[in-house]
Amino acid sequence: PTYLPHTVTHFPIFRGTDAINKTFRAEDHITSVEYTALDRPIYVLDNLFRDELLSELRDHLYLSSQYYYDDSDDAGETDNVQWISGHRTVEFVKSEVWGVVRETLTQITGHADWYPYDVSCNLNRAWDHTRIHKDCYDKDEFTFLLYLNPEFKPGDLGGTVFYEHEDLFSIVTSVQNRYGRVALFHCEIKHAARPPHAYLTNARYSFAVKVARSKLDAVQREMQQSLWNDLDDEEKSEDIEKLVEAVGSDPDKLETHFEKYFTEEMANRRQGLEEALKQAGAG
Repeated sequence: PTYLPHTVTHFPIFRGTDAINKTFRAEDHITSVEYTALDRPIYVLDNLFRDELLSELRDHLYLSSQYYYDDSDDAGETDNVQWISGHRTVEFVKSEVWGVVRETLTQITGHADWYPYDVSCNLNRAWDHTRIHKDCYDKDEFTFLLYLNPEFKPGDLGGTVFYEHEDLFSIVTSVQNRYGRVALFHCEIKHAARPPHAYLTNARYSFAVKVARSKLDAVQREMQQSLWNDLDDEEKSEDIEKLVEAVGSDPDKLETHFEKYFTEEMANRRQGLEEALKQAGAG
């Protein structure tokens, strides 16, 4: 993969959301279900994706994605995953991958309006140190986590450990890394990625989709995260507030206008960086 500063990778459409098999039944793919003491679920599902789609997704994330290095020191607040490839949701929601994710969520939860706000591939190496964390606070949301290492065998680690709410000595379950396996869990469950075994040189790849209960919630969450992560500028919050005031609460319009704003901001930053590099070379 290519490693760059904060950047966003284009997500391929593949065959589109309509390509999903109309006879798809998520319950046929459930391997196990565990619940925390607060009755929050952790589903393990296998073979959700057709083989060709899984290979296409894996090849894209391995060969074409751009990963940025995150060394932020927010102890206790982040997963401490240091190599991340982010993807724009406006492209992701047109893909067959999202069709499978959305249909799985709808059938399992009974709620049909889920929408993604964070789509990324995480890369972990044997020497990385991940942290126990939550994916959200005070939200009723889910994370869809797909494992993408066909070469991993039982004993190679690289899975995910889930903990009770306030008791980190009590493990709810440990999901083993298996190619094409999905861990679908409530976002407030504490968990941590397990790096690959020390004898492995291969990195652990996991594709994560975090969803909100409505498109409006998701768009607003993605806007906020883009300020912190992609634009790395909290002062831009005034621009976002003006955008919301101008557009209102229509999620489609808000998404379209923010995507235009985001694209222009990223282009301006690239242009500024290129000019700075030219000046440095001339000096």
